[in-house]
Amino acid sequence: MPQKKILLIIVLLFVGIAWFVLDTDKNETTMAVHGKTELLLYSNLDNSFLQALISEYNKEHDRDTVIKLLLPEEREQGKLPDIYLLEHNELQLLCKQQRLYAILSEAGDLLPSAFKDEQSQWFGVFYDPIVFLVNQNYARKYGQENILSWQDIIKLQNVRVAMENLSDSASTRNFLAAFASRRGEEKTLAYFRGLNRQIPQYSRFPFTPIRLTTVGDADLAITRRSYVFKYLENDFPAYIVLPSEGTPVSLYGVAVDAASKKYESAQLFRDWLLVSALPQKVALEQNTGYIFLLANGLNRNHIEQPEKLWLNTAYDTLTQQEALTNKWLQSARFATK
Repeated sequence: MPQKKILLIIVLLFVGIAWFVLDTDKNETTMAVHGKTELLLYSNLDNSFLQALISEYNKEHDRDTVIKLLLPEEREQGKLPDIYLLEHNELQLLCKQQRLYAILSEAGDLLPSAFKDEQSQWFGVFYDPIVFLVNQNYARKYGQENILSWQDIIKLQNVRVAMENLSDSASTRNFLAAFASRRGEEKTLAYFRGLNRQIPQYSRFPFTPIRLTTVGDADLAITRRSYVFKYLENDFPAYIVLPSEGTPVSLYGVAVDAASKKYESAQLFRDWLLVSALPQKVALEQNTGYIFLLANGLNRNHIEQPEKLWLNTAYDTLTQQEALTNKWLQSARFATK
């Protein structure tokens, strides 16, 4: 009996040692997989686009960094991101709050001053322009050459224009603010007062002007390029026009959080966004409609006529934007047609 006990103890001892070795190997394997530097990305762009972007970056197995999306619930719990991919006015606000870390960039040096922070705290990556979506039957009747600019729209007779209510969202408020930043407040309000006569009814949702134009219930929509690209098909009965004199854009840029401490890894991801062809490929596959500032990487043939890309530079705060929107409501939206 004692011999059986001794034998049982020896067997259990070997089993315990084997389990410990296997578990140690398993932990070491897990650490090897997850031993890379983890960077948290915060953005309020479309989730499917962000996940595809992250997946493309993480495919490179020789990288020392893995990008993960910071979830809303994690942010609510106080977890900070390492990297931001946000609209430029949001990045400007983070600058004022001293939340961003300045890192020089060779790629960033190629950007015009309006598309980056002067202290190198953020750099523009891509933009989403306001465009005209023109019904093809209407264009055949009145001529494509007569529908090229903001001034052309005002001159068109009996045109039915579809557009979102400009007071409904951050996107529409930014559009109005960018227009006024370039044209001046008085001229902008006068323009939209004239345009108001050609808008039968303002839309509540972004897709409504697109739907109205494609089915022929509107002749022309003023909308975002990114909205249109979600609905493009081979037999799409409308086409996009980028206004010839320029147009408001939403500029999206990348920045590093000052508290991150993972600056070198964050810099690699930032420069990948700026100059690699892969983010552009992802944006195209996801039908985002975004236009990249450095579409040719580090080659210097980039951003022709940047003055035609109108940014919101005069209405930094929500209070300023709401004040401008209220002026539009009073002088244009509810003005007598």
